Amino acid sequence: MQITFDLPHVFFPGSSPDENSDALRILLDCLIQLNRAYLRYHTVPALSRSGVVYGRTQVWDTIPAMYARGYGDCKSLTAALVAQKQEQGIECSPVHRWMPRQDGSGETDYHILVQAGDTFFDPSKAHGMGQNENSYFKR
Repeated sequence: MQITFDLPHVFFPGSSPDENSDALRILLDCLIQLNRAYLRYHTVPALSRSGVVYGRTQVWDTIPAMYARGYGDCKSLTAALVAQKQEQGIECSPVHRWMPRQDGSGETDYHILVQAGDTFFDPSKAHGMGQNENSYFKR
């Protein structure tokens, strides 16, 4: 089953950064909870041993969909890792950064990382994202 959302008020040129941030956080929380529910009933390899690599997508993949495809982007990789860590009792959460595109389109790019305490981890880079692909995001 594929579920799609029509969100014409967010993630478009001119949309509110605050509203974009809220929508992204809500969607990430939903994806993490779906992954956690899946992990309660299924055993899968840890993301680091899954063979999944970084690749851009337009979809928000759960763990089984991403593992079946063999690749995922920052939102799906982060949601999988956060869910796995939280199911192990490790406190962590997704964090995101926004930046206007450099091409003058008025659109906004985002990148999603994992935060545990004062430590940030980028599962996209750990799974093969090009070193400079999102280098313009400040750490």
